[in-house]
Amino acid sequence: MVEGYSPDVSYSILAEGGLAVAAGALFVASNGDLTLPSRRGRQPGNGSLTQVIATATGVRPLVAGKPEPPLHHESVLRTGAERPLVVGDRLDTDIEGARQVSADSLLVLTGVTRPAEAILAPPAQRPTYLAEDLAGLLEPHPGVTSQDGTYHCGGWAARLDGDRLDLTGGGDRIDGLRASCAAAWAGDGVTAESARAAAQRLGDTP
Repeated sequence: MVEGYSPDVSYSILAEGGLAVAAGALFVASNGDLTLPSRRGRQPGNGSLTQVIATATGVRPLVAGKPEPPLHHESVLRTGAERPLVVGDRLDTDIEGARQVSADSLLVLTGVTRPAEAILAPPAQRPTYLAEDLAGLLEPHPGVTSQDGTYHCGGWAARLDGDRLDLTGGGDRIDGLRASCAAAWAGDGVTAESARAAAQRLGDTP
């Protein structure tokens, strides 16, 4: 039984899926995205829908898509890519999937992930590059430099003081996020409160 996302998924469909899995059918999920971005906010994604069947049957699905490696390997085989770049807006599927196969990744801020979440990303979900949107594929990505524990990018400077992230300066907000992430990722234990404060300093609103 394969479960994929559709806005028309109904209780009767989920119930039939649950009955099939309970009877011994192999339970496969096309992807594990818990949420989907929309104009009204985050809505439940396929990963949330699979929880209905998983809770009812006690069976966890095999995930065919991100962040598991098979989909990535298939893409590389079909394209012949030698240095693939994974582009996505989710840390827990797009970026984590890239890291699982040691591929470079570009996190764009056009969907699910917000700046504060990028700053707080655990090691397994940290992207190689950051950009506002897909235009970042055609733009240079300035490196972050460090001096005496302060990280600089563009006109911004970020420093981790204990578990507090301090961000000063100005300029393109993506440069500020690059500096903030570099400072936070170089240390350990930055607080969610200071990450949100740095994001607000960059003009992001909750």
